[in-house]
Amino acid sequence: MIWLGWRQQRVEAAIAAAMLVVLAAVAIPVGVHMASVYSHEHLSVCADNTQPGACSPLVSSFLLRFGSVNMLFVWATLLPALAGLLFAAPYVLDIDSGTYRLFWTQSITRRRWIVSKLTMGVVASVAVALCLTALAMWSLAPLDHLNGRLSNNNYDAEGIVPIAYALLVLGLGVALGALWRRTVPALLVAFVAYVVGRAFMDSWLRQRLLTPVRTTWPGSAPGPNLNQALVIDQFTSDKHGHRIAGGGPCVRTSGGSGGLFTHTSSCAQRHAPGAHVYTTAVYQPASRFWELQGIEFAIVAGIGLLLVVFAGWWTHRRLA
Repeated sequence: MIWLGWRQQRVEAAIAAAMLVVLAAVAIPVGVHMASVYSHEHLSVCADNTQPGACSPLVSSFLLRFGSVNMLFVWATLLPALAGLLFAAPYVLDIDSGTYRLFWTQSITRRRWIVSKLTMGVVASVAVALCLTALAMWSLAPLDHLNGRLSNNNYDAEGIVPIAYALLVLGLGVALGALWRRTVPALLVAFVAYVVGRAFMDSWLRQRLLTPVRTTWPGSAPGPNLNQALVIDQFTSDKHGHRIAGGGPCVRTSGGSGGLFTHTSSCAQRHAPGAHVYTTAVYQPASRFWELQGIEFAIVAGIGLLLVVFAGWWTHRRLA
């Protein structure tokens, strides 16, 4: 049954492997060159932002030069979703065409067919996502040192989150396919649901998975290093952190997860003349990367695996 399942998925596996090879062919040479420039220009001393004046031109030039690598992996984050769709397709196609009945009349039991097909889909999807995240974490390492990994561009391609979204799309595909017994509509709706869910997570839920840190400091004093943090909000405030009416954020930004933040006291005084002006920031610190990844993985992968189990149960109980 395992060999038969592999034969049925060899086309999908070849497509997924081809996408990974193309991505690696582009990312590896650029990554090697980027790492060489990073080392040659001694940018490691800029990673902690202890020399902002001296580092700013070098960092800006480096980010401008290699910003295309980030964009490459922005598009590459679709690869786990596409892999989930590819490996859901054989299962849904068998249900759509009714060929599952042929297998069930042979020596293969329903349970064995379902478990084998779904397990192979899960393993293959996870393998593709693992390859992507390994390639991304290696290629983006210099950018991570400077910008951090909490910007959506980097966060979605690294760590264990890509594995979770591969499982989510696989689960959506096989569950909808088992319910509808229509391949194309099921896979299209699964992809649309993934896009909507991903947008919701990136723009709102991820910032709230952990209680954000809230810090207030005098406007004339240096604030915390937010260059690698996920900045949710930053604004002019009083010393208790209450937003000053009409006081917008008095910062200059250039790159980073939330930007290179520099408070400008003259701007703050224009918003609240004569007042003792403070700045308040609400953010997720860079040190929470793996904690956020773990929580998001548990939520997304858990939903995906539950959908896979549901697809197997529905197929076993409801299909004749």
